[in-house]
Amino acid sequence: MIDKRLLAVSFLCLGALGAAACSRQDAGDDVIGGGTALAKCNDVRSNTAFLERLRKSDDAVRKALGNGTANAVAEANDALDAGDYRLAAATTARGITTEPYGVQCRVIGGLSPWSVRALAFVADDTAKSDKQMPDDTVTGFGRRYNATMLADPRYPYADVCRGLDKAGPPQTVSDNPDTGIVQPYGFAELGAARMAYGLGAAARRGSVYDIGVLIERDKQDVNAPDMFGLTPLAWAVAYHRWPAAEALLQAKASPTGAVCQSVIDRESPLQVARIMRWYAMIRLMRPLVTEDEFASLRQKPRWDDASLSEFNHALTELKERYQRILKRQDFARHDLNFQVDEQGNTTECKMDPASVSPGFDKELCGLAVEIVRWTPARDAFGTRVPESAKLLVGFGGGS
Repeated sequence: MIDKRLLAVSFLCLGALGAAACSRQDAGDDVIGGGTALAKCNDVRSNTAFLERLRKSDDAVRKALGNGTANAVAEANDALDAGDYRLAAATTARGITTEPYGVQCRVIGGLSPWSVRALAFVADDTAKSDKQMPDDTVTGFGRRYNATMLADPRYPYADVCRGLDKAGPPQTVSDNPDTGIVQPYGFAELGAARMAYGLGAAARRGSVYDIGVLIERDKQDVNAPDMFGLTPLAWAVAYHRWPAAEALLQAKASPTGAVCQSVIDRESPLQVARIMRWYAMIRLMRPLVTEDEFASLRQKPRWDDASLSEFNHALTELKERYQRILKRQDFARHDLNFQVDEQGNTTECKMDPASVSPGFDKELCGLAVEIVRWTPARDAFGTRVPESAKLLVGFGGGS
């Protein structure tokens, strides 16, 4: 996983009109620290020289926006020349979005700070794609910048990020948690591919021939992630390209993703397949990871926060009723051990160690079974399974 210290490097901290200066520590320190820690990563986001170029470029844009000299077309062309494909985006209370600046990017879980050039903070209601933002200095720059990027044939992600007028209806995701997301990243309709776009683009298009050429002729790293954090194998999975995925696996592509990723990261090929509920692909990749790595995909039951709050209130009242008896024991912590079925229902409860009052223990477990609701556990394939769960309670000594 990429060190969070790197976020400061690729994140423009401009004010609403771009006039306010950033208040931060010297970015050079962040770059050196992050690069040292991630020296063995095969990720461009751990390349200190590349990050320093991004920082200087972002600082120049901030300064130009502040004094009114920013030229969106020129800046976009400079970025493309440098291989910087980040689009202009806005930060909101709910996350990062390119939509105020005319672009929709389809990335499950939202965009990461290092994948965009964030220009300003905007309120959520003005960040919606169906609401036109005023064309002020920053907004006008962001729209022109993004339009220039998307219109240029050098931009390799036109199937992941598109102008709002070409994005079509919003992607629909089923409310059923057992239904996989058909395409968690990007748009199904692909434009023409160029060899210069690299392995990721070839994987998205399912071009086994291009994949072979790029690996054999250009010696491209099959496990190098792009700015979205996805390796070519992850892209092949996301676009449901079985032959491309097989070709990449034969070329030693890792199901766990990049060197600095793990199998549980959202962008790892195995996790993408799990999000899609593509069981055949999961079975194809399973022999290529360790048992511990595969087991880490399992999800334990997760309690519902509202029900846990209700249970805490009930526990307080119960302890008051049994206060005289519970005072006989020193304060101690006890595990409430549950068995939770595939529907999230508690089928069994036992407290360990037991308290001095069997009646209290029985009532406490009864309340927990009645009140606490659970999100069911899932196995490594994403299928609901029965599983154990635990809560910790403390009482005694006048508590």
